[in-house]
Amino acid sequence: MGEKKETFGEILRKLREDRGLTLRQVEEKAKVSNAYLSQVERGERGIPSIRILTRLAEVYGTSILTLTQKAEDTIKHKNHNTGETKIPAPDTNFICRGYENLSEENKQALKKFLHHLESMDKGKK
Repeated sequence: MGEKKETFGEILRKLREDRGLTLRQVEEKAKVSNAYLSQVERGERGIPSIRILTRLAEVYGTSILTLTQKAEDTIKHKNHNTGETKIPAPDTNFICRGYENLSEENKQALKKFLHHLESMDKGKK
């Protein structure tokens, strides 16, 4: 049988432990909930958003490119093992939070742009 591939959470835990950091220390430095990080490490939550990965990369002394490549490898491995071919959808919570922070004028502009993209997609079908 093949070797078991590390989950992304296991990779993050190893990075943290290799640096001698506790979850609480990472929480303080990265401004990310230790409860959330614990869930990610245990595989109860998916791969964090790019914003959180950027903070973690800085605290763990690695590059964001390294973390995103490891995340992508994890997704590809999981998709290969399950027969899935799709990449998970974007972080909708991140998108929604970004939308909430926009001015009303920019919200309207974004809606118009999304309608435009949607109509372009329909035209291609």
